Amino acid sequence: MKELSAVLAECAARTEIARAGVEEARKGIEEARKKQEAATAKQEELTVMLKERWAKADARWQEERVVMQERALETKAIIAELKEHRDERRALIEAIFRVIDRLDRQQPPPPPDLRSV
Repeated sequence: MKELSAVLAECAARTEIARAGVEEARKGIEEARKKQEAATAKQEELTVMLKERWAKADARWQEERVVMQERALETKAIIAELKEHRDERRALIEAIFRVIDRLDRQQPPPPPDLRSV
């Protein structure tokens, strides 16, 4: 009977130790779950913040894209105007040369005794 009591007492002690171990494991799991929930919440906050930043960056990029397109159109207009002025300048130079040629033909040649200065 004493042996049986001793075995029962030992089993009860082991059961208590096991129960304490289970309770400690349960607390550890609960702490891990809380940490995981906190990490998940932090990740969701960061995800929302990142999405907001991307949205702002996209909006800014769209604005810059519009500005770049407007500037490209302005540049094309300036280039077209420069080409037009180049053509006008070329036409004016040709007209000046024609006038000079006409004036040269109208003047008599210098006399042969005229020395060059």
